Amino acid sequence: MLKAIFYFIRRFPEQVFLFVFNSGIFAWLWKSGNDIANQLGVTAAWENHVPAPIQTFFGQNIRAVQGFFHNSAFMWLVGSMIILIVIRLVKGVIKFVLLLILILLGIYLIKQNQSILNSFM
Repeated sequence: MLKAIFYFIRRFPEQVFLFVFNSGIFAWLWKSGNDIANQLGVTAAWENHVPAPIQTFFGQNIRAVQGFFHNSAFMWLVGSMIILIVIRLVKGVIKFVLLLILILLGIYLIKQNQSILNSFM
């Protein structure tokens, strides 16, 4: 198990670092969101400090707000991992497209200069 972890660290250092960072953000958001919701008693803070558009978005459902605090950290972790996968995919697609452009440019230049190439033979 430990060997596999070190393999992934060596093979994908950027992804491992971002996973560790995002896990830390996940834990911090989850803990602080729950603490804020529990200490303030969401009802008083909800009525006094939350802007009206957000209140209308959630309605008067305090359980929805508490659910948001409980789920927002998890959504951060999942969302950031999805973004990381998309970035990795896009980087791969960009590399492939650039390689394809270079190959097609080479073929185009060979076709354009076929007469010069034939003179060498």
